[in-house]
Amino acid sequence: MLIPVLTVFTAVCSALLKSLGAALALGLVLGIAGAVLAASVVSSQVSAAQGRSERLLEELPSAVLLLRGGVLVYVNRAGRDLFSISNEATGRRFADFAPALLSDAVEEAHQLRQPIDVELQQHQRLFAVRASALGADRVVLVIRDVTHVRRVDAVRRDFVVNASHELKTPVAGIQALAESLSLALRHDPARATRMVGRIEQEAARLAQLVRDLLDLARLEEPDSALRRRPVDVTDLVRRQVERLQPLADERQITIKTDLAGPGVVVAVPEDIRSIITNLLENAVRYNRHGGTVDVSLARADGRVALEVTDSGEGIPEPERERIFERFYRVDKGRSRAEGGTGLGLALVRHATERHGGTITVRSEVGVGSTFRVELPIAGQQQGP
Repeated sequence: MLIPVLTVFTAVCSALLKSLGAALALGLVLGIAGAVLAASVVSSQVSAAQGRSERLLEELPSAVLLLRGGVLVYVNRAGRDLFSISNEATGRRFADFAPALLSDAVEEAHQLRQPIDVELQQHQRLFAVRASALGADRVVLVIRDVTHVRRVDAVRRDFVVNASHELKTPVAGIQALAESLSLALRHDPARATRMVGRIEQEAARLAQLVRDLLDLARLEEPDSALRRRPVDVTDLVRRQVERLQPLADERQITIKTDLAGPGVVVAVPEDIRSIITNLLENAVRYNRHGGTVDVSLARADGRVALEVTDSGEGIPEPERERIFERFYRVDKGRSRAEGGTGLGLALVRHATERHGGTITVRSEVGVGSTFRVELPIAGQQQGP
């Protein structure tokens, strides 16, 4: 662009010298030269700013499309990927390749001269779309992928509903028992004693639910490597086995351990304790009377593997993918009777994945289940 401008400028200077003389022509030439240089600088600045804007738009995760008179004049990379088009698509009518929903939104924004918001479902994804009029015949479309946001919102709503229901049950039980207890104390002391025992059970269940909710909230917080330190998994397993031994004896359940060698991992101690506690408690509480629990710990290929096997009822195949969901229970009645909150395996999964580990389950109905957790010895923070 600069070379044609200089050519024109040279021709103008030559003509001025011939017609006005050297002195007057020099002043005019200097003025013209200043104007040309200023225009050149402004043009360069505008071009640089336009280039930066285009690069910025190309890197946006949202799709951006500019239409003039219904014809596509610009689309960024996200927009090309969304509609499976190339840069050569500019110049095509938008209605030729876009869903009718978006074409209608563009037309409505153009006619009403105000932003139009719609939602588009495409490729099993959900998109929030805004069409805004710019000037007399231009419309800009901004399309954001909100699939994950909506999914998180749905999970939060379900969690609030489920948590409220789980909290309501023991609270209502305590309230009803407390009301009856005042009468029983006067007329039936033996019944009053039984009621106190039931109140204690409901209170314990409520306290356990609150603890699990707090653990879940802690596990969903951003992890910090500063909180991690060497944790002896073998020692934690032994302690939990000793803690659960009275309950196992009461149900005549035999706990066998095979803890070969040290099993030290770099981890958040509370997370490892949560994994071991929930797996062992489930194996004892939901086992058969007179059953067995086998606990093994092995170290290989830079990982520590914990396996807990029970001789319980087993888990039907359709249920196995859902048992790690919050508040999901295979046998709802039995789980509540055992004091379960429905959060134990969700806690195990969160804690395991936060440390870069894996959890798998093998189960056969009528035979039992085996849960296997593998954790990297050196510790590994879960990626984003």
